[in-house]
Amino acid sequence: MIARVKLSSGREIVGFATKNVYGGAWDVGPTWNYLVTGDRLLLIDTGRRGMGKPLLEMIETASFAPGDLEYVVLSHGHEDHDGGLSELVGQVDVQAYAHQVYGMLNRVEPTMAPAPDKAEIPAACWHCPMPAWFAQKFCPEYHKDRKGLDVLPLGNLQHPFDSGIRVFHVPGHSPDALAILVDDEAILVGDTILPDITPHPTREQFFELTKGMLSAAYVEAQQLYGLRAYIRSLKTLKNLASQQDSSMVLPGHRLFYRAQWNQLDLADRVDELLAHHIQRCSDILDLLKNGPCTAEDISRDHFEPNLLEGFGINMAINEILSHCELMEITGDVASVNKSQFVATGTRQFESFITEFS
Repeated sequence: MIARVKLSSGREIVGFATKNVYGGAWDVGPTWNYLVTGDRLLLIDTGRRGMGKPLLEMIETASFAPGDLEYVVLSHGHEDHDGGLSELVGQVDVQAYAHQVYGMLNRVEPTMAPAPDKAEIPAACWHCPMPAWFAQKFCPEYHKDRKGLDVLPLGNLQHPFDSGIRVFHVPGHSPDALAILVDDEAILVGDTILPDITPHPTREQFFELTKGMLSAAYVEAQQLYGLRAYIRSLKTLKNLASQQDSSMVLPGHRLFYRAQWNQLDLADRVDELLAHHIQRCSDILDLLKNGPCTAEDISRDHFEPNLLEGFGINMAINEILSHCELMEITGDVASVNKSQFVATGTRQFESFITEFS
């Protein structure tokens, strides 16, 4: 599918929906990649591995010359957004950019890898929650492609793209996540904000795995990982919304899904996502009233059974761990024996999430 948006500035944004590999109850739908017109053609994201060439064909179908592409910006370093980059740059001469953390975590460092089976894969994938069978099926060639990429860093988020384009670092779903504001009229949010579903969070614990790969500027986990980073990013986006009369929100998935367009009010959607995380913390504490539980115990009680099928249980456990991690910080949860959680009797998470910035 191809969708066109004409801004009052005269600029056009063209969205291209490319096939995604995920299915079942955790399906997020196709990946939406966006071409932004202007003095230079700018492409946001490239879809999953194998989508580079089809994406260029879609761009040509939309009456643009693929050879006129000058820049690609990656909204974040997940396979369904950067997997097509290697094939794309093999077809056209275009320079790719990403947040500086992308390049830091795109390196292979066997001596720092947390396990032997991760020694030859980029550090960005060391904490992947997917089961081994999924990684073995879908990831080896992606890891090989990714290691060979030439991606320039957006360190302080200065960029050569266009005076009407601003880039913001919004970590939490991914440590290198970006949002791109175009002419104060449209904001491309990657997977930081999605319709219908809540973006998959990282965990601050991941910082311990990757900090040796990062620059000295990153000294705390919450700068890049976990719900604290994500909550801060959501509030950054809400603050942006307050500065605009209105901005069209263009997400990385589900712009069109189940035969309908999903139009979002940015501030309202941020409030919904914050309320969701407050509710999930409350539900976890209610389950812990019955005594100590593991993250898997909580997942099986909290999520619908269909969400736990296949790799769903891995995703669910990671979701629960990210919330328990936050509540350990607020003092509402304590860990015992490194595998179980208990409620402490306090409920400070709500005020923390509400007031945190």
